Amino acid sequence: MISTLQPAPLDRWRQRFGGRRRHNRRPRPLAALGYLAHGPVLEGLVELEKLLLVVLYDVPTGHGQHTVRLAGYSGARVPWGVQWGGSEQCRFLKNLLLQPVANGPGLRLSTTSTDLLHLGLQLDHELERHVRHPALPLRQQLRLPCLWAGFKPADAAAITGEGPELEAYSRRTGKSAERLLERIRREYFGLWLYPFPWLSHHWQQAVAVFADLQRFPKRQVFHLRQPSADLVGFQDVAQFDLLSSRFRPITAGHHGPVTTEAVA
Repeated sequence: MISTLQPAPLDRWRQRFGGRRRHNRRPRPLAALGYLAHGPVLEGLVELEKLLLVVLYDVPTGHGQHTVRLAGYSGARVPWGVQWGGSEQCRFLKNLLLQPVANGPGLRLSTTSTDLLHLGLQLDHELERHVRHPALPLRQQLRLPCLWAGFKPADAAAITGEGPELEAYSRRTGKSAERLLERIRREYFGLWLYPFPWLSHHWQQAVAVFADLQRFPKRQVFHLRQPSADLVGFQDVAQFDLLSSRFRPITAGHHGPVTTEAVA
């Protein structure tokens, strides 16, 4: 039996970026999105607070150079639903072009963060694959995971659904909101789960909110025409900002290459 050993993430980084930088090349007009789950994924669900969205795209820095921005954002419940990202929920900001080192200071990834380094390389590979093969299917905009709200059965008995998402689904199926809530309910480790957009007005009563990863793509590539528009917006009851950062950019001196540092 012959076993094929996969190269370590750092070796893969060296194969892809070692000894060369993307000088004098236009930034790719695309972005890639993936995720890391820092908790158990059971029946395709993970608690909102334990999911990290990771976005990668090129950022021009002048002089024909650019960085490959790799940033991670967490989610949190808010009165109108869920907030993905924003400056306070930016967990890291890295430049994939910089060689990873121990402890990963500044914009450099840590060599011990193998899951993140592996994901970053995968996202960059997907971006490059779409650039080289323009006929590949491409999303017009990013897609966020579907959300479920979990309630104790005693509390769920008194809740009512409302909102444009539920109304639209009710018209499309010809079923009442009450019937839809009863039909689509999921039982999950002692909780009753419903689509969060239907019950976001009960957000304070929800024991937990879960992201559904069962049909959520592990990696997706989408058009990036304007970061301030394509990485910021709303989807259902979720507001997202995968652009802002609590890390302060720093540029090198006039005689050195343009870089940035991530400073909390």
